[in-house]
Amino acid sequence: MGNCFKSVKVLPYPTTQYKVSVKTTDGYHKAGTDSDIYLELVGTDGMSTDWIKLDNFLKDDFEKGQENHFEFVSRDIGSPIIIRIKLEDTGDEDEWLCSHITVAYKDDKIEFPVYEWIEKKIQFTTGKAMLPQKVDNPHVRSLRHQEIDRRKGLYLWVDLPTEAQIGTGLPRYVNVDSYAKLPKIFQRSEIRQAQFAEKRLEAKFQAALNVFGTAICPIEDFDSFKKFYRLDEIKWQDPDFINNWDTDAGMGRQVLTGISPLAFEKYTKPIPNFDVTNDDVSDLLEGRTLEEAMQAGKLYVGDYSKLLADVERRTYKDEPLHCANSIGLFYVNKEGQFLPIAIQLVAGDRDYLFTPSCNHYDWLLAKMYFRCSQSNVHQWVYHYLYTHAIIEPFTIALFRSLPSAHPIYKLLRPHLRTVVAINTDARLVLIPPKARGGQAMAIMAAALARKQFESFHFDDIVIPKVLKKLGTDDSELLPNFYYRDDALALWSIMEKYVESVVRFYYKSDGDVDEDFELQGWAKDVAEHGLGWQDGNPRGFPTCITNIEQLIEICVTLMFTSSAQHAAVNFGQFETYKFIPNAPIGMRQPPHKKGEATLERVLESLPDATLASLYIAVSYTLSQFSPDEAFLGTFAERLFTETEITSIQETYRQDLAVLEQKIVQRNEGLEYEYSYLQPSRVPESIAI
Repeated sequence: MGNCFKSVKVLPYPTTQYKVSVKTTDGYHKAGTDSDIYLELVGTDGMSTDWIKLDNFLKDDFEKGQENHFEFVSRDIGSPIIIRIKLEDTGDEDEWLCSHITVAYKDDKIEFPVYEWIEKKIQFTTGKAMLPQKVDNPHVRSLRHQEIDRRKGLYLWVDLPTEAQIGTGLPRYVNVDSYAKLPKIFQRSEIRQAQFAEKRLEAKFQAALNVFGTAICPIEDFDSFKKFYRLDEIKWQDPDFINNWDTDAGMGRQVLTGISPLAFEKYTKPIPNFDVTNDDVSDLLEGRTLEEAMQAGKLYVGDYSKLLADVERRTYKDEPLHCANSIGLFYVNKEGQFLPIAIQLVAGDRDYLFTPSCNHYDWLLAKMYFRCSQSNVHQWVYHYLYTHAIIEPFTIALFRSLPSAHPIYKLLRPHLRTVVAINTDARLVLIPPKARGGQAMAIMAAALARKQFESFHFDDIVIPKVLKKLGTDDSELLPNFYYRDDALALWSIMEKYVESVVRFYYKSDGDVDEDFELQGWAKDVAEHGLGWQDGNPRGFPTCITNIEQLIEICVTLMFTSSAQHAAVNFGQFETYKFIPNAPIGMRQPPHKKGEATLERVLESLPDATLASLYIAVSYTLSQFSPDEAFLGTFAERLFTETEITSIQETYRQDLAVLEQKIVQRNEGLEYEYSYLQPSRVPESIAI
């Protein structure tokens, strides 16, 4: 216990002793402060204590990771409902990142979650979450209004872009042009930032490139590409995910259980200009006709012909990189294998239609072009747009529109906060036309994301609805689709957790409708985040009207920021490390039937420079941070109510049960699917 503050004079009002515990965050190098810290407590009637200097004699308080304890006697204002903090610095500009403050008054212990950088003076209310319309205390109401006003001045939307700017036609983002200018609450922890400084994104990408670049060698055959990743510095799986890459079973397995689980759908009707006929595939359908197989729900298609059409391609050494507008048809056989049976690289031209009956290199090269199409769509639509880019406006609006005492802020903050930092880096390193990290990919990132965002609807990330719409939700028709099984199980667990939290605070649909802070968040997202350039809110409501709608929104944002991002991100190195398995840009245009030879295949694939470049990118994006927070961690104690902490414990238990089920299933698989294993799912997007 430190030095006690004791009054030496008779005060004209009742006094009492307060005990205060203060925790400084341990995750940031400059979290501590050398400034003098003063504290003022405010009671329910607005009466306050004097400003008390928190100082333990001959002790360096408020250092990174410390918990400091103080006692003082002051005016008895009862149990405090507001704390005010001010820093009086020692001459240099100083900030302090406080985790939480606990005040003991008689038999009460009142928690004040802070989790914010404090620069000069700030105030917080207790950890009890409340809806704004249910806040009776005028001083707390005033505090919440002031907090929102302060946040709107701190978390700014980027201005409307000109045609030349990267944000044109994309979800809105924070108004900074470099990581260093981000509000500090969006910046990374000390460990994570140190890792970035050493080997993430621009710096880490360069470090990875230095490693993989040492393996650059002449490309003489397919095995030459293995030299790029089979290095002492790099870990790679065994059995290797890319085993049997050149077989139909191996390619189909990767399409089904790989990192693009939403990039194919049930084939329910003929596709215009997809020229496959029954004669082309009849010997592959186990006695069925094409129509019969379609009616039986055994056919699935990856159709990128419209999406990739007219999207700008990159150039390499003054020559265009190629990515076919391909269509691939798959059949689920009696053994449950997911097999490619037809690929067309140029719609409407049968000279570019290939099946397994074609010569070996014709079919192999066609599969490579299809995988190239899928790789570009995966990276810029399902990874970048549908997780990174789409989540950022929800994050900015959350920090602008909701005070720290709002239950939805507390619920969503852990899942949304980190995306802004990585997106800010990506807008410099990966997305611009000349960004080095994107040079190996055939398709221009912003061009493809922009095209898809035109038709984006919020339901496109509501996974149960997406799977139903795609026709991939039936495990009888489509077995071995482990993403679907794990995603729906995890969605259900999240939904149970979110519903329990939401219904604890919102007792009726009227509570949702009357929550003006929540409605301000929805309006900010819809009008200023998603519809900022064209007025189209893309299916997100400007007003949330009922509990079920609110639950779905929260689950969708949590799932997208954690599970969905994990599913499409952390398997990238295993998928892309061996370039022939899933090329990201081809150096020759699609071949016609009969044109492919081994020489033509090698001339079409990326050369050594492009290969090492994208292997470095995929490796960079696939790494966990040493301080990664996984689902159910709750590293920040934002909720303080015992009822909510009990709900969180049930959530952890449900995640543990799912974890065990996935582990047991994977023990029986030759190639495990672990992307959605809860212990491997970070709670937010940080890479």
